[in-house]
This record gives sequence, C-alpha cells and structure tokens, in this order.
Amino acid sequence: MHTPVPDPRRWIVLAILSGSLLLISMDTTILNVAFPSLVGDLRPSAVQQLWIIDIYALALSGLLVTAGALGDRWGRKRLLMAGFGIFSLASLTAVFSTEAWHVIAARALLGIGGAAIMPATLSILRSVFTDAKERAFALAVWAAVLGGGMAFGPVVGGLLVQDYGWHSAFLLNLPVAALIIAAGVRYLPESRSPRSAGRWDWWGVGQSVVGMLALAGGIKQLGKSGVFDPLPWALIVLAAVALTVFVRRQLRVDNPLLQVRLFTKPAFSVAATAIFLPMMGMGAILFLVTQWFQYGQGYTPLEAGLRLLPAPLALICASMAAPTLMQRFAIRHVLGPGLVVLAAGMALPWGFQQFTELGYPAFAAALTIMGLGAGLATTVASVTLISAAPADEGRFLAVV
Repeated sequence: MHTPVPDPRRWIVLAILSGSLLLISMDTTILNVAFPSLVGDLRPSAVQQLWIIDIYALALSGLLVTAGALGDRWGRKRLLMAGFGIFSLASLTAVFSTEAWHVIAARALLGIGGAAIMPATLSILRSVFTDAKERAFALAVWAAVLGGGMAFGPVVGGLLVQDYGWHSAFLLNLPVAALIIAAGVRYLPESRSPRSAGRWDWWGVGQSVVGMLALAGGIKQLGKSGVFDPLPWALIVLAAVALTVFVRRQLRVDNPLLQVRLFTKPAFSVAATAIFLPMMGMGAILFLVTQWFQYGQGYTPLEAGLRLLPAPLALICASMAAPTLMQRFAIRHVLGPGLVVLAAGMALPWGFQQFTELGYPAFAAALTIMGLGAGLATTVASVTLISAAPADEGRFLAVV
C-alpha cells in the first residue's frame, strides 16, 4: 500500500496557519476591552455601538460558505493571501478612523478578510498533514489557537489600550499580517479541488449569505434584547426561509457550493454543532464579563484582560490533551463530557454575578471550567469533522 510522503514544510506551514488563525480569532474579541475607550472618543450612538461590536462576526459568518467554495475553485493559498490584503487594508482604515461609521466599515472589511482566511487555514492544514497522528496534533494546535485567540484577545487588547489607545488594537494587525504574507508566499502550497470546476452558483451565494447573516444577527439580538423582542425572531424566520431555499437549491444544482447531504451524517452534523455553539457562547461570555469588569468593577482595560487569562490557559491545555484522550477513549466519551463541562463553565458566571461577594476566585474557577470544556469539545469536534468531510474539498470545512 502506498504511503503518502509527508510534506517537509508541514511544520512551517502549521506555524504560518496558526499565526493566521490567531490574528483572526483575536480580532473577534480584542475590541472588548478597547470598547469603552472607543465610545468615549468617538461618541457613537447606541445603534452604532451595536454595529461596531457585531459587524465583524456577522460578515465573517455570513461569507464562510462562499469563501470555502471560492478557495476550492480559485486556490486556497491565493484566497488566503487575498484575505490578508483585505484584512490589512481594513486595519489601516480603522487605525485612522475619526468617526464611528469609519470603524463600522473597517470592521466589516475585517470580517470579509477573515472569512477568506479562516476556511483556507483548515483546508491547507489537512492537505499537508497526511499522517493521522500528526494531523490530530495539528488540529489540536488549530483548535487551541482558535479558542485561545478569542480568549487572549482581551488580554492583548488590554496591554495595548492601556498605554496607546483603542487605535492600537487595530495597528497590531499590520506587522503581523505583513509577516504572514511574506512567509505564506514562500512556504504555503497551493491547492484546489478537482471537482470545483463548472458554473459559479450566484443564486446560492446570495441565499447562503442572507441566511447566515440573518441567523447570526438573530441569535446575537436574541441574547441582547430577550425573547419578547420581535426583531430577533423575524431575523431567525428570514434565516430559516433563506437557508431552506439554499438547501433545496444545493440538492438540485450540478456543482453545489455546499454538499448538504453531508449533514445527514451524524458525525459531521454533531461535530459542526459542537464547534459552532462553544465558540458562539464563549465569545458572548467573554464580551459580557469584560464589560462587567470595566463598567461594573472599575478595572482598567489591562486589569480586565488579565482577569480572563484562566480561560485561554485552560483551553490550550485541554486542546493539547484531547488527541491523547481520543486514543484511549471513544470520541463520544470525550466530546460529551467536554460539552457538559463547557456548559457548566458558561452558566456559572451568571450565578456569580448575583453574588459578587464571592470575588474574582469564583470567576476564575468558572473561566477555567469553560476553557477546559471548550478545548476538549472543539478539538474533538474538529478531528471528527475533518475525518467526515471529503478529502479534496475545503468548502465543507467552512461550517467550522
């Protein structure tokens, strides 16, 4: 039996892809600690404040499926490099922003660039790591960087904002992106899917973008305004209609953006859900806790960021331990407890918030538990999803 020859550049590639993902995931939360300073400087309206926070994640999630399919067709390395070009331009725009709408536009562009980068990292990673054990380790690193970047974002943001103001949260992106582009051009391999040729499904693109934007917006609005506000439910209904039409179309066209029949595989659908929900929930918790530390407890941006450290440290430890646990136990015996631990960690801060006399140690315990659960769940789910997806197509990895 022929054994694929390992790519000699695979560990350099892993470092480049990890740096790429770290930058994207940190930008999801780095503005959390800079937000009070930004609000004090630009004086955005209440609606503008919501857009400043939400537009990055909305643009990112809305374009992931399209970006994954585009990478299969156009080339994953090329798409990743283009994504960093957009990301750098957006960061430069944010650095020189003097109005709230400037920041909103820059954050939207950052999300578009991030959508091009994120699925490409996972597709390239899978193509260069052909050995199962090495791939499991690489995926553990990928999951640790994804979750750890989200959790480290407020820490890095606090360090920068403390002395250099909120603009510095965007300025950091520029030198890092330049290094990744230079290294990526030299070391990243190009790859495409042989099955991606054919007519581009513009109708499917529109349906998926509308559906994903409405779904992400509805979930976010539901968490902010509660179950009695009709707006989030209207968005969720719109998402259901758009995604239903999208699914029906993908079942008919010859060259679908997304092979939706893959979701009939329990392993794939459970893994996708087990990645999406922890990242969505952890992002919301980190934002709310960061704001509570600053507005409710009077901490500086740096103090607030440092108090979140238990989450990323625990997440990294759990992510790196997950491959070993998967070798010893069935996947469901690792994923299930990971999700339970994550849910417990996410629920605890709400109780502690009502009993502030418990102090920071109680929050630290909750953040540690949340990080452990997120690390286990996302790593196991990522390995499972990679195993279930077709070997030569990255569009399916956009569901991550």
